[in-house]
Amino acid sequence: MFAGRTEKVQRVFGSIINTIPDPVYVKDHRHHWVVVNDAYCSFIGRSREAMINQVDYDFFPPQQSAHFWRQDELTFDSRIEQECEEELTNAQGKTYLVATKRSLYQNAMGELFLVGVIRDITQRKQMEEALRSTADELVRSNSELAKATDLLSHIAHHDHLTNLPNRKRFHEQLQQSLDRAKEQGHLVALLFLDLDGFKQVNDAHGHQVGDSLLKAVAQRLTNCLRSSDIVARLGGDEFVAILPNIPSAAAVCRVTEKILLTLNQSFMFEGKAMSISASIGISIYPIDCFAGSEPGEKTEREEEMKSLLNQADTAMYRAKKMGKNCYAFFSPRSLRPPLIFL
Repeated sequence: MFAGRTEKVQRVFGSIINTIPDPVYVKDHRHHWVVVNDAYCSFIGRSREAMINQVDYDFFPPQQSAHFWRQDELTFDSRIEQECEEELTNAQGKTYLVATKRSLYQNAMGELFLVGVIRDITQRKQMEEALRSTADELVRSNSELAKATDLLSHIAHHDHLTNLPNRKRFHEQLQQSLDRAKEQGHLVALLFLDLDGFKQVNDAHGHQVGDSLLKAVAQRLTNCLRSSDIVARLGGDEFVAILPNIPSAAAVCRVTEKILLTLNQSFMFEGKAMSISASIGISIYPIDCFAGSEPGEKTEREEEMKSLLNQADTAMYRAKKMGKNCYAFFSPRSLRPPLIFL
C-alpha cells in the first residue's frame, strides 16, 4: 500500500520538481523521502534510488539528522511553513550552510507530505562573514589609528619627562585663557617659576636624580592648583602656571605661597632627603598686558601673550636677585608690593 502511494506522489511531484533548479525533496509523515529531484541528488551526492524510502539518519551525521527530524516534526505539528539555516554534510563529507524552507502538501486522501526546498547559502555566509571580519578589522584599525593619533598629539603637546603640557601647548592654553578672560572680564595670572640651585643638584647627584626631582616638582605643582588651572614645563627647570578667573591679586598670593611652602618640603630620593626652592614671577592680565601701552591702545593676542610671559620672567629674575625662595609681581601701575618673601 505504501509503495502505491509513493508511486502516486512521485508521479504528482516528479515532473514538477525536476524543473526546479534548487534541491527539492518530499517526505511522508514517517520522515521517509518519497520524492527527490535531480538537483537534490546532485547536492547530496546520492542516487535517487538509494534515497527513496530512507531517512536522514541513513545518510547524514547524527547531530544533523536529529536537527532535520526536529524541524520536520515542527512543520508537521504546527502545519506552518518553516524556514531555517542549517548545516548539511554531503556524501563526499563537504559541509554546506543551507537555508531550508519546509511546507506541507495534503493530497486528496488527506495525507500530509513535507516539501523541502534548499538554497545553498555557503558562499553568501562566507562573504557576510568576510565583510563582518573586514568591518571589525576596520573598526579595530580606526580605533588603533585614533589611539595612535591621540598618542602622537599628546606627545607633540606634552613634556616627555613630566607629562605636563609643553611650551607649544602652554601657548595654546594661554591664548584660550586670555580669550575667555576678555569675553567675560576676568583676571588671569601667569606664574613663571624657576627652581633655585637645580644645576647644583644635577652636578652633585646626577641627571637621573635631577629628572626625578623635576617629575616630583611637577606633581606637587599640579596638586597645589585648581582643576581649572594649568601648569606646564617650558624646559629645563622652568615651569609656568596659568590661573584663570582669579578674583584678586590676594588670591594669587595665597596660591603662590602655597606653592613655595609645598616645594620647601623635603624630597626623598634613594633614601636621602633633598631640599629645593623656587623663585616665582607673576604677571596679571589685563593689568600687565597694557603696562607699556597707552590707555585704550589694543595689542594683538600674540603680543599680549609674549608681553605677559616676558613680564612674569622679569619678575622672576627680580625675585632671584632679592634672595630666591620668594615671589614678585610685575606692573609699574600696580599698588601691590613688588616683592614678597616667605
